[in-house]
Amino acid sequence: DTDVLNLNTTAWTVVDPNIVDGGSATMYQPGKFMKAGSATDSQNVGPSSNTTFVLDMAQPSPTWRQTASMAYPRSFLNLTMLPDGTVLATGGETDKDGGKIANAVYAAELWSPQTESWCTMSSMHTPREYHGTALLLPDGRVLVSGMGFDFGNVPDEKSAEFYSPPYLFKGARPTITQSPSQIQYGSSFFVGTPDAASIASVSLIRTGAVTHFFDQNERFLPLSFTQAGGGLTVTAPVDANLAPPGYYMLFIVNSAGVPSIAPFVQVP
Repeated sequence: DTDVLNLNTTAWTVVDPNIVDGGSATMYQPGKFMKAGSATDSQNVGPSSNTTFVLDMAQPSPTWRQTASMAYPRSFLNLTMLPDGTVLATGGETDKDGGKIANAVYAAELWSPQTESWCTMSSMHTPREYHGTALLLPDGRVLVSGMGFDFGNVPDEKSAEFYSPPYLFKGARPTITQSPSQIQYGSSFFVGTPDAASIASVSLIRTGAVTHFFDQNERFLPLSFTQAGGGLTVTAPVDANLAPPGYYMLFIVNSAGVPSIAPFVQVP
């Protein structure tokens, strides 16, 4: 089932008693979660799943809701938030062994939170199964790497490759010329950009901490903003429940969906 922990009482409460599969997950909006594929461990048996589920914790009685499935069944996949709010699925295997290279999934898939559906994208050069990782970079690309030894059945892949999402081929990038090194909860801060008139969204994406197909830090936080002289006035997240202290990438995205290169900002 799906539970939540009350940090004040240290007590768990059941949110949804139903068990639905998910090999990787992300928080694609505050309080909204998506998971896809099959949860398993290496050397398990059986076919992987391609199912996708979403959970909205703002609902009166939150439950996992099934949405359109991926094109490929996947275990050992990674889900990565992108600065335009979409989610990238990379790697994995069509069965639950973790080391059958013949069953590797090479094609990436891109999930839209608006349509709740997937599009198949370009393919990796190297299989990424058990112990593979994927990490969003400040320039909007995704670093995909690894796959490692596990009881002799998984070859060590010590290489890395970069995925460039479609938004990097849609025209010039907006630029950030000034940003704070720290932001305070509930405050406003200035972001300098010569492209203020074309900016459609501003967001914070937590720096990554990826292992075993989960980015433990992953969260996408859209920020409200207004145009100001020479840039944007942006409103910081309201509290630590929404944005735990730490480092984030600050992205601005224009009306064509093209993101800036992100500076790092700290929420102290």
